Amino acid sequence: MYFWLQRCSICLDQTYNLCLESCRDQFCKDCFSRYIEETVNQSWGLGVTRIKCPVCQEIINQAEWSRYVSPEIVAKYNKYNQPYRPYSRYCITCQHSISPCQSPNAQGISRESRLANIANDLDLLSKSAKNTSLSILIHEATQHFLSTCQKGSTFRVGRTQELCHQVIPILHQVVLNQMDLYCLASSISKQLVALEIIPEAWKHAQFRHISYFPMEICMNCGDTLCLQCGETAHLGLGCLDYLKAKLKRSTDAELISTIQWKLNNTRPCPNCSVMINRDEGCNKVDCLQCGYRFCWKCGSAWTQAELGVPDMHAIDARRQSIQTL
Repeated sequence: MYFWLQRCSICLDQTYNLCLESCRDQFCKDCFSRYIEETVNQSWGLGVTRIKCPVCQEIINQAEWSRYVSPEIVAKYNKYNQPYRPYSRYCITCQHSISPCQSPNAQGISRESRLANIANDLDLLSKSAKNTSLSILIHEATQHFLSTCQKGSTFRVGRTQELCHQVIPILHQVVLNQMDLYCLASSISKQLVALEIIPEAWKHAQFRHISYFPMEICMNCGDTLCLQCGETAHLGLGCLDYLKAKLKRSTDAELISTIQWKLNNTRPCPNCSVMINRDEGCNKVDCLQCGYRFCWKCGSAWTQAELGVPDMHAIDARRQSIQTL
């Protein structure tokens, strides 16, 4: 018994030479360093990954685990685990990184200034409307905004989320009726997202913006990009429909093969609308961008499975395969 108490909790082979200060679990340095490196290398999504003890799952302070890995691993962790890390895509023309939404503190603008800018832009949007129905929509968005802002000088938790849920869809409806207002409506949407100060809520708010305003201009080359699929902007046409149209007019064999693979193995996340791929595995899928868990086959939220309900898609497939034998 005493022999096993001296073993590394990961490999159970080497004698431990590392004892964590937080939970007192023990490992050999090689195993623990390898565990940290693997965890960091897998933490490239937009969520913040906390390094946990592999035994008791208690969060390990960065000041402690960083002593056992190289500075490059620590730098990589810091790069991909920022509270306000924005979603970005690379321009297909110049490979320049495009990030539609910046963190609340990125531009150094106060909340009061943002609110004033949004009010002015909504007024400008209303004046630019060409028909009465659009004016009514914009007036509705303005009323939502003003009523929320008048509830108090400080925003309670969830108030910015209310604004995003109420105003951004209305702005999208305005754009569908008058396309020349896209840039102004998109700018208002971005400013609404920038009002959010809670990191996790801000992350979801930026995906709400992307789902309604996917077109973004590359500031380096001037080309427009669809943030959902990474292709050239195709406003008014869904990503899958655009790929199908691109497939019909393509003549290059390699390009046709690539597009066909995308059509067979990618689809938009039901929550953030960003195209994700899956070429193998079960129907339970986690979006690496927004973290939404859903069924790949039907697109519904994977809530029943979390409650222990069996995967009926897999059961039906298994039943059909048995019947064909």
